[in-house]
Amino acid sequence: MNKFKQIIFTAAILFTAAVTSGCRDDGRLPDEGLPMPATGASSPTVSYETEETTESTAPVTIVTTEKTKRTAASETTPELATTTTMSSDQSAESEVSTVPDVPNVPISEFTSTTALEPSASVSETTTVTASSSSDKSTDSSSSGTDKKSESVLSKESDSTVDDEEEPEYEVVKLSGEREIERPYSYNQLNEKQLYIYDAIITAVEHYNTNVPISTLMEVKAEDYCEVYQQIYNDEHSLFYIDTKMQYAVNSATKHIASAVIFYKYSEAETLKMQKEIDAETDKIIGMITPEMTDYDKVKLFYDYLAENVVYDESAKNCRDIYGVFADKRAICGGYSKAFSYLCDKVGIETITVTGDADGQPHMWNMVKIDGQWYNIDVTYAVTDSVVGSYVRYDYFCVPDEMLSSTRTVYPQIYSYPKAISEDCSYYVKNGLVADSWDDVRQMIKNQIIKCSQNKEMVIQVKCSNRELYEDATARLFGAAEKQAIGIFEETLSEAANKYDCNAINYSQDDTSMVIKLFLKYID
Repeated sequence: MNKFKQIIFTAAILFTAAVTSGCRDDGRLPDEGLPMPATGASSPTVSYETEETTESTAPVTIVTTEKTKRTAASETTPELATTTTMSSDQSAESEVSTVPDVPNVPISEFTSTTALEPSASVSETTTVTASSSSDKSTDSSSSGTDKKSESVLSKESDSTVDDEEEPEYEVVKLSGEREIERPYSYNQLNEKQLYIYDAIITAVEHYNTNVPISTLMEVKAEDYCEVYQQIYNDEHSLFYIDTKMQYAVNSATKHIASAVIFYKYSEAETLKMQKEIDAETDKIIGMITPEMTDYDKVKLFYDYLAENVVYDESAKNCRDIYGVFADKRAICGGYSKAFSYLCDKVGIETITVTGDADGQPHMWNMVKIDGQWYNIDVTYAVTDSVVGSYVRYDYFCVPDEMLSSTRTVYPQIYSYPKAISEDCSYYVKNGLVADSWDDVRQMIKNQIIKCSQNKEMVIQVKCSNRELYEDATARLFGAAEKQAIGIFEETLSEAANKYDCNAINYSQDDTSMVIKLFLKYID
């Protein structure tokens, strides 16, 4: 726990330099190439295909390039929910406190660490005036909302907020009813957290800027920040709320009396953007047929996002559902929120999970199918390879155990459910889990024959245990045997469309224990 806090606190205060790109380097060194017999006029080659890049190999060699995986690690700063509080020490009237150490802030999803500057100091009458943030990532001039700059707190009235009425706003609603109204986390909150959550949601749904907080609830700053953070993570339809927030604290009781919501767009802009989101999501959900199971629907959403949305860390809205459905550009946060958004619409329960993947900040999902929870990572489904684009299923409905060696989950204000089943794993569902070397050989041959019928390029097998995985990869690609070449040559006569046996690209994932080979067809 201390390690997590140290990471979060350090990132919030000191993380100003650019970090590494989104590609992972696991330090693997290329295998030494060994000569092998020629077959036909030329000698075949085997090259290691990463999940994002391929490097061509020299003749009669095997090259294993470093693996790469996508994370959201190239951001220059973490995106934090920045707050302004009133100092309880009246002698320090101009003091403004930021809250960089709010627990459970996911480093991967935040960019604002700029402290808010007060336009007026805290006075003896406890009048607090908060100005908008100078954070460059937010254009406050385009918000178009009624941002009240003052919250008046009175000791005599127990810090009640100003009585000025809010202007009327039309409620921003989705087209149609959502089957799941609130995320999994909502039902795990205690009474005080539920009160804060509902107060924020009510304000946001009416596009109000002020969130009145009853002093009877005795809400502390950390309570409010934790709940706001959870809303930002899990209420995926609220793509228009800012990462920045403000609240006013009673100097006597140290409890919050009111808070301010900031919006990234005007109400008119938000409504227009929502229509674009609705058009795309309606199209996707329109692909569902009556006979589809929940598994089928989950796979449909997974495939669609992987095939149609480009991984792009530079995209303006890459962290939210608008970036996914309108711009078709996203990073892990965008993919995860869009996946949950689609599942919400058809009544499938999901969770967005924040943590580290291979040492880099990341976000993925949990999904509930037929009463069982699974981990699912749409970001890792996206490929960008010179052999062609395809959908990866290595992280489709997998148990916690598979991720335990490479991922760390950030603590939240609620507990995640356990994922122990493999029943909905892509490889289990499709009979692609090998228990022996003979299974590996036969599955590869069967898939070559099947894929060649429609010129599909990816052959894939999952090994049921670590020992088999290491043995199979050594036999298939190791310099001593290179049996992948022999399997390709043996099966060529049975293939409906002929492929090149002289150049074999492959990839392997040490975490999922999945082996892939790629067919290159001869026109």
